[in-house]
Amino acid sequence: MIHLFRHRELYIELRPRCPKCQKEFMLDLKKFLPGRAHSCHACGTVVQFDGQLAGKVQNIIHDMEATIQEVYESFSSEKAG
Repeated sequence: MIHLFRHRELYIELRPRCPKCQKEFMLDLKKFLPGRAHSCHACGTVVQFDGQLAGKVQNIIHDMEATIQEVYESFSSEKAG
């Protein structure tokens, strides 16, 4: 699920499964940060986030937000007319 908020920040939600109990949980990718972890609400299993992958995801989100900002600005500029 992907949403864009008023201030042009992306909200991307994934629904991965716990590796132990297989219960689905919500993961906001903005909270998928290097050095962080997620604790399963069903069984308590703690999954550490891969630091390199989390950093890569955050860079991609930042780039997408910047590009979306450029799209918004292109519609409000005189070039659009």
